[in-house]
Amino acid sequence: MRAMHPLRATFTRAWEQSYVDLSSDRQKSCDKAVVMVLSQEPSSGLRVKPILPDKYYREARMSSGDRIVFRIEAGTAVFVAVMKHDDIEKYGKRPKGRR
Repeated sequence: MRAMHPLRATFTRAWEQSYVDLSSDRQKSCDKAVVMVLSQEPSSGLRVKPILPDKYYREARMSSGDRIVFRIEAGTAVFVAVMKHDDIEKYGKRPKGRR
């Protein structure tokens, strides 16, 4: 089996704003999930999947109620937001002007 190369990371302004609003415990959970996404190692707890219907963004499970929204572009994970699972649908559509 071939080893996957770790992804580079970049964080949007929206990510930074949503991260700052997390409690310290939730920030620790978020940090662990980000490291797991970057490592590209399979993890049943992370449950990475595309956000429907457009599948432009992906979500990763940070905890039972929290999700990380990101995209992978040219070997870089672009982290977009941290949010409650119930709010994830706003990332189901591709932003206008993006392919």
